[in-house]
Amino acid sequence: MTRLGALLRRLSVSSIRSRMLVVALLPALLAEFGMATYFTTQALRTAGRDVEARAAAAARHLAAALPHALANGDLALARDLLESEARNNGLAFAHLVDATGNVVARGGDAADPGDTEHYRQRVALRPPAADGRPNLQPASAAGAGSLAYVEVGATLGQSSALRRDVLLHAALLMAIALALTGALAWRLSSRLASQLRHVGQVVERLACDDLTVRTRLPPDGEVGALAAGINNMAEALQRNRSELEKRVREATASLTAKKIMAERANHAKSRFFAAASHDLRQPLHALSLFVAALKARNEQAETQTLIDNIEASTAAMELLFNALLDISRLDAGAIEAHPVHFPLCKMLVDLEQQFGAVAAEKQLRLRFRPCDATVYSDPLLVERILANLIANAIRYTDDGGVLVGCRRRGRTLRISVVDTGRGIPPDQQESVFQEFVQLHNPARDRSKGLGLGLAIVSRLGRLLGHRVDLRSVPAHGSVFSIDVPLGDAALVRAHPPATAPAQTPADALVVLVDDESAILRGMAELFDNWGIDLVTAHSADEAEQWLATVERVPDVIVSDYRLPDDDGIAVIARLRQKFAREIPAIVVTGDTAPDTILRINSAGFPLLHKPLRPAKLRALLTHLIRQSRAAAVG
Repeated sequence: MTRLGALLRRLSVSSIRSRMLVVALLPALLAEFGMATYFTTQALRTAGRDVEARAAAAARHLAAALPHALANGDLALARDLLESEARNNGLAFAHLVDATGNVVARGGDAADPGDTEHYRQRVALRPPAADGRPNLQPASAAGAGSLAYVEVGATLGQSSALRRDVLLHAALLMAIALALTGALAWRLSSRLASQLRHVGQVVERLACDDLTVRTRLPPDGEVGALAAGINNMAEALQRNRSELEKRVREATASLTAKKIMAERANHAKSRFFAAASHDLRQPLHALSLFVAALKARNEQAETQTLIDNIEASTAAMELLFNALLDISRLDAGAIEAHPVHFPLCKMLVDLEQQFGAVAAEKQLRLRFRPCDATVYSDPLLVERILANLIANAIRYTDDGGVLVGCRRRGRTLRISVVDTGRGIPPDQQESVFQEFVQLHNPARDRSKGLGLGLAIVSRLGRLLGHRVDLRSVPAHGSVFSIDVPLGDAALVRAHPPATAPAQTPADALVVLVDDESAILRGMAELFDNWGIDLVTAHSADEAEQWLATVERVPDVIVSDYRLPDDDGIAVIARLRQKFAREIPAIVVTGDTAPDTILRINSAGFPLLHKPLRPAKLRALLTHLIRQSRAAAVG
């Protein structure tokens, strides 16, 4: 049973051809063995009965013929009859035995019948009956009146030979039948295995996304039905994929069209925004110049308050434009991060000093937890992020206070700004990082901000690669956090001591090209206060004419970017070519378009945006004039 179980387990994992051969041959082998056994047994039985019948017939024949020979005392005739009967019937022997048991005459085998294993048939010889017919009686019934006995026998070797022949023929027939059955099963199994292998290959190619493959089997039988079903499935899959690809193409085309429309709208918005920003910055720039000049020349105390109010209004407008400028510069990629190792404690002290008075004005408590950690990032951009977050927290907190704290998290430092303000609903926590989104300022009160602080924070976080996180509960406050990589205190570079601003050389000459007459007048007033010679022009041609009149090479070129006939970069290149010198230059623009900022930065010129801060302009001019003088001396 164990071997049979093992055989069945091996067959269960074998190929279908092996299974079919076993299924075909095993029943055939059992059937053929049973039939051979049955027919061989029947043949052997028939052969035994034939031998017995011949022996009995021979004995009866001799019993009928020998009494006459015995009555005449002719033993020679008796021997001839015995010999003839043994030879004709294939008997092993034929003997005549007297009443005392002695053999009187022999026929056939001369050996003693007791020496070999014979089949014996004895018949008693009696005198003939009154009607002359033989009186036959079996030997067991013989009486005193018996003359003699006839004993015949056949050797069992004849039946053994017959048995061998029958078994040999049966084995031969069984082998032939098994061979035919095996050949037929092998052919059928090979055909079925080939069909199934073909179906398996088709299914495998379908699994590899080749939906064009089909089975090549006729739709007859179970395998044919399976192949037809696979073909139908492949056609359905191909139709569905074609339909899906069509839908994807249509959806892609629709999305592409919508994207193109959105990009066009965005470009149009950017162009409009840039144009509007430029047009608004021009008069604001001129106004700031006039205010700076008026403030420098004012000597009356009663007008100082009016000038201060005008300056405050101008500063508020400048704040809006600078925020818009920061968004444009970040979108244009014009701001680059310069990470260094620096201690965070000094930055937190500066921020506390910067926002302490603002928080006290709203009667809020502003706390900074001490932090001696060293971080690795751009300190200016990190300070800008924290400043926006703190300003935003103070602006939208009415009671309680604002806490700024730090916590180490692995190799990063999480800086958090926690407030007890109004909080932000969960469905609006993503939108607050978009431009001009203010949840608690529907009237757009300028004193509550512009809605650009968190948008700048989000962009600066992406630029630095720092995660910005928000957790907020309405009516309970918000927590804005930024994760900054920890730095190495040993790599902190010492800052050089601050130096007093340098004085501008008295004989410096600057050429200014701008198409706005009001800006030219305002700049002329401002430069006159600074004691710097200024040549103003509306175009490059006019600048060349005035410079030819004064017969001097300018120390610095200041040009507006947008001009009627050319841009500021071309104007600078033209004036440099005229004087065959790399004259330091500054580009001034009110354009906030990202492509404009990129082009100016790629040209390598310092960029100032309108409205200008006079102090910043003077510091940059002083630096460039000294650089120009040093290059001329060298």
